[in-house]
Amino acid sequence: MHGQVVQAIQGQRQHYRPIQSQLTDSAALLDVVAAILQVYTFDCLYIADLNAITGHPPHLKLVQQAMASFPSLQWWVDGGFNHSASMQPWLDIGVRPIIASETVPDIETYQSMQKTAAEGVLSLDFFQDGFHGPARLETEPSLWTQPTILMSLPKVGANQGPEIEKMTLIKRKHPQQTLYAAGGVRHQADIQALANAGAEGVLIASALHQKKITTADLRSIAP
Repeated sequence: MHGQVVQAIQGQRQHYRPIQSQLTDSAALLDVVAAILQVYTFDCLYIADLNAITGHPPHLKLVQQAMASFPSLQWWVDGGFNHSASMQPWLDIGVRPIIASETVPDIETYQSMQKTAAEGVLSLDFFQDGFHGPARLETEPSLWTQPTILMSLPKVGANQGPEIEKMTLIKRKHPQQTLYAAGGVRHQADIQALANAGAEGVLIASALHQKKITTADLRSIAP
């Protein structure tokens, strides 16, 4: 947000502040990415461009610079996309777009976005008051991507643990669906619990910056 990496807390974006990480004293994107890669050789990085999501000019050039600095990473970006044209500049620089349900106005637009970005990843966004997005996106798995992210905003940065029950329920109903969990991971045990519930991928941030997930933990999960 405004050129800095911020600490996300429960989806309350008006309260986000520059990140205070135990990995680095800097909130600059390049420094934060470098620090994260010192913990583990991740091959994928997820970015939510809060500027774009909240209606400000996107960080396209900054992300492009970071991509050039870390070419081995795959970049997943939520840029607040609400129509196909809004994704095109990001597709042009090689990101994998996150199609966040909260910014999708209707199913027709979503399907157009899917056609434009065949590799786009749907994020089913849940806030304190429930699901945000076209109702059919929540209830019709035939519309989902492989993988699909279950994003629990109230859990993000809250140190309350992830949505194990929701993951378990959805995976039981749709065992062929590849699901990634986002929000609430505090430590290695949470990652294991999500894996047991059926998650095939997990987004982690706060636990890394607080050193609650270590290099050894990550190597034990994905050596």
